[in-house]
Amino acid sequence: MRISKHFTYQELACRHCGIAAVDPVLVCCLEDLRKRIGQPLPVISGYRCPQHNRAVGGAPRSFHVLGQAADIPRGLVRPAVATAAGFRGLGTRDGWVTHVDVRPHPARWVYS
Repeated sequence: MRISKHFTYQELACRHCGIAAVDPVLVCCLEDLRKRIGQPLPVISGYRCPQHNRAVGGAPRSFHVLGQAADIPRGLVRPAVATAAGFRGLGTRDGWVTHVDVRPHPARWVYS
């Protein structure tokens, strides 16, 4: 089942419980980002229920639990492109975005 033109419910659902409690703003930004990069945008992790978030070592107040974050493969998106698509939270590794979210205030961090 599609949640938007290019993303399915299953892609954004929790890998543990199958629920996809996803913020529509996240989906709109993912669609915009996909359009900007001109190719499919795989989602590694979207919504996470609290139990799954704990199991994968997610931050206790993770935006994944709020349905406002997605992890994507490294090597597809540069920070400026993600910001232009409306994402406010960006986690990067080696100069490539790996985490995007739609938090209310801008935040950036680097994974080592």
